Amino acid sequence: MATDWRSYLQDHHAAHPGAVQEVLTRVRSGDHNPYRWLARAVPPSAHRVLDLACGGGAMLRELQAERRTVVGLDLSAAELAVARSHSEGPFVRADGVRLPFADGSLDVVTSVLGLLVIQPLDRAIHEITRVLRPGGALAVLAPSVWLMPPRELAEVTRLTRVLRTRPQFPNPVERTGVKALLAWHQLRRVEDKREVYFYTVQDEQDAARLVEALYLPGATDRRRDLAVEHLVHRVRKQGSVRIAVGMRRVVAIK
Repeated sequence: MATDWRSYLQDHHAAHPGAVQEVLTRVRSGDHNPYRWLARAVPPSAHRVLDLACGGGAMLRELQAERRTVVGLDLSAAELAVARSHSEGPFVRADGVRLPFADGSLDVVTSVLGLLVIQPLDRAIHEITRVLRPGGALAVLAPSVWLMPPRELAEVTRLTRVLRTRPQFPNPVERTGVKALLAWHQLRRVEDKREVYFYTVQDEQDAARLVEALYLPGATDRRRDLAVEHLVHRVRKQGSVRIAVGMRRVVAIK
């Protein structure tokens, strides 16, 4: 049976607002998390920036700079409530396929996981292209399984076996011809990099937050509970568990 992604995402974010943000804020590679990595792709000259599918607003805090306006946009009222509790905004509740901005009005559009969930994807990219000025940039993050170390890949595999499914998204960007799709909408890809981050599980709360953050439309509540129990058992056995989180950063210019 096909997943009703719109309903699933609405229910997921209403039940667990801020969960994805909390996990991605805590994952680390050297001195940074994925939000900071994406922010480094935004030039200092960008004064009008939109963070698309902003969730709990973590990206806005990384993007704040003098003489820069950063707008957070999301369809989830629950996620925007979390964002407003941490940042002044401004925030807009809207669908990513109908952006309430004028043609050519933005210098940069950023998005963390947004291109995986906004449907249809081609319409979202069309809208992004429309609101970007000539020379403006799209900078996005999406999950990636490439470059994952064998030991950490084994840990992830154990977890997915307990869940009996893998995290899923309506738009499988890793397997989609992103370069061709961007080119179709007159965006030129100038960067495509990958990085591996690590989320450390030290107790049951850490384990539960990780499982809450995953998009698992095929998993039962029982399987989710078993996944948390599995991680807690691993922590008791070895002190802590590192879960690898692969990320892909793509930058394109209009």
